[in-house]
Amino acid sequence: MALFDDLTKKAAKFTEKTIEKSSELADTAKTKVSIKSAEADLDDQFIKLGKLYYEVLNKDNVFDEKAAPVVQKIDEINQRIESLKSSLEKK
Repeated sequence: MALFDDLTKKAAKFTEKTIEKSSELADTAKTKVSIKSAEADLDDQFIKLGKLYYEVLNKDNVFDEKAAPVVQKIDEINQRIESLKSSLEKK
């Protein structure tokens, strides 16, 4: 009977530790999801900022040496999009 009691106690301790570890893992996973969500929110804000900066550069004819190649590439992509849209309208 002592052997059975000993096994029962060990099983209970094992179950308790497993539950604790599962809880820790769940908390870690929740934190990681929260971090990814915050990073996605931050990326959205950088995208908005970039769009605003692009508009300022174009509207006020501001020349920024570092931004000029990016602005040029954006303009090229916008032209390509417009060209593709017009080709769809002709069909």
